[in-house]
Amino acid sequence: MDFFHIMTYNGMEGLFVEASTPRATTYWIISRTIQSVGILLATMISYRHKSMHNQSNYLIATSMITFLVFYLVSFQIQIFPPLFIEGKGLTPLKIYLEYGIIITFLLSAILMWRDFRRTQNKYFMIFIVGLVYAIFTEVAFTLYRSVYDTYNVIGHIYKIISGYYLFKGIFLYNLENHFRQLADAKETIKLHAENLEKIIAERTMEVRRNNEKMIVDLEYAKLVQQSLLPPESVIINDVKFVSCNYPCEKLSGDFYYIHKIDEENIGLVIADVSGHGVSAAMMTVFTERVIRHNYYRKRDGGYITSGETLQHLYNQFNQAQFPDEMHIVLFNAIYNTTTMEISYCSGGMNTIPILFRKSGEIEYLKNSEGFPICKMGEFFQPNYKDAKVLLNKGDRIIFFTDGLTESIKSENLISKQRLIEIMKSNNQEDLSVLKSKIDQEISDVTITNENDDDITYFIMEA
Repeated sequence: MDFFHIMTYNGMEGLFVEASTPRATTYWIISRTIQSVGILLATMISYRHKSMHNQSNYLIATSMITFLVFYLVSFQIQIFPPLFIEGKGLTPLKIYLEYGIIITFLLSAILMWRDFRRTQNKYFMIFIVGLVYAIFTEVAFTLYRSVYDTYNVIGHIYKIISGYYLFKGIFLYNLENHFRQLADAKETIKLHAENLEKIIAERTMEVRRNNEKMIVDLEYAKLVQQSLLPPESVIINDVKFVSCNYPCEKLSGDFYYIHKIDEENIGLVIADVSGHGVSAAMMTVFTERVIRHNYYRKRDGGYITSGETLQHLYNQFNQAQFPDEMHIVLFNAIYNTTTMEISYCSGGMNTIPILFRKSGEIEYLKNSEGFPICKMGEFFQPNYKDAKVLLNKGDRIIFFTDGLTESIKSENLISKQRLIEIMKSNNQEDLSVLKSKIDQEISDVTITNENDDDITYFIMEA
């Protein structure tokens, strides 16, 4: 409707009909009325409410209303009372309508302030700023006497500023709200885990029997999940690997994948799924299957790149019916044993693999572009871009999840600096010796402290 207002302004070509001040003014007042009432209705709804309606219904209703207004204003303008008279200025009706819109915006700002006081969410304040500028806009449009005078120009400037803050507040609030829900979900799972023993003690015998059956099922699930992981020590195409996985619960939300693609290429994946337990374990199975299948797909005679694999995983994840709070961070790489080149891409992984050159130099595999695998496909399509690095014989890379360096609530946790020291001091030792050193560090800390996250790592030696 703002577009119709612009196109019917005096001096414009018009849309199917001649441009005129009455049409432009009528479009303006209808547009602002719908906006002010719509915002007021939205602020009256609790910020905790999540709509489950079909969004296409809103689109259809909006389109129908828009074209109805377009028809009436463009071809039946005589049914509307005059809002502006050339040479005289605004009619009393136009001024009263503007006052009504001002009051509506003011009520919306008050309700939004109420939500801000409850939540201290700064994005509500950004939205309030947009509403204040909207009020300034309407005040300016009660004062002009010509559609080209200073008040009219100032009103349009205020409208642009108002629109900027309103849309910024909406966008940032919804973006942050998604990740806040993820954090709340993880905290809820953690609280349930901490209180699990107390809850079981208060249950009836029937519940305890069911719980025992569940434990047996989890043990089987753990065996199945562990069977999907590669051996702790393996050699593929003369490339050595050692690895380890310590789940903080019976089932792990971490997994890693070392797979021989062909006689030249080796696929490498390490991932951390949100949460722990069965849901996280099921998500690891989903991720492993999507990536494994993708390695065998060919395009123009070559294998799909790490970035393309993550793009495929992102699309498949968003097509599946997973909860909104579920997400995956992972690191995907392909190592070519002939060229000794490793191409990689990070999918939002919060730990960066570290390359230890045989000569003693250290590099971080941090030059790729990516985004976490999460339920944002409806709003955002990320770009996954590979990076490459050339290895030399004897170079080592350690891939790990954040559980290795951040999972223990103790001053004696394995810091990243300590991990680097272990890798460097054992650079000339066999991988099995290096693995035992790291495992001993983990054991020394976890024997007296409970790890609150899955611990996973693997080391590759070119």
